[in-house]
Amino acid sequence: MHNDYKQRFNLVNKDWHSAWCADITYIPLTNHKWVYLASVYNPNNHQVVAHRVGNEMTAELVTKTMQAAVKNTDKPVFLHSDMGSQYISDQFEKLLTKLNIKHSYSLKGHPYDNTYIENFHSMLKREIVFQTKFETIEEVTVSIDWHVR
Repeated sequence: MHNDYKQRFNLVNKDWHSAWCADITYIPLTNHKWVYLASVYNPNNHQVVAHRVGNEMTAELVTKTMQAAVKNTDKPVFLHSDMGSQYISDQFEKLLTKLNIKHSYSLKGHPYDNTYIENFHSMLKREIVFQTKFETIEEVTVSIDWHVR
């Protein structure tokens, strides 16, 4: 999603020892609609910390995903994401402030600044999404849940 916001700082700078990363990806349905997968990934143990599938790509989707991510595990010092409107929303930024997590951002036009989550979503699409014709959001959710556990 394009935005005209001023570039914010990359605090991680490829030092992922105390950072998680987050992003959203699109998943097509057979009716030519889309659903959206929001994921939080821990590059230190190569695991998805939390994920949610939604009908809309909203600040609420990424906020709920982050809330689930910190629910049963130690919080990171940093969360790294792109500067999509969901991640720079007041709702999401307030949650990170409340959790005392510093927000790090990819440089505009540089998705490889967030390489771990980009790679995870790419692999997921190659292994699951491009091989399956999903009719409903429930089918997507079950498939993604099975894949990431």
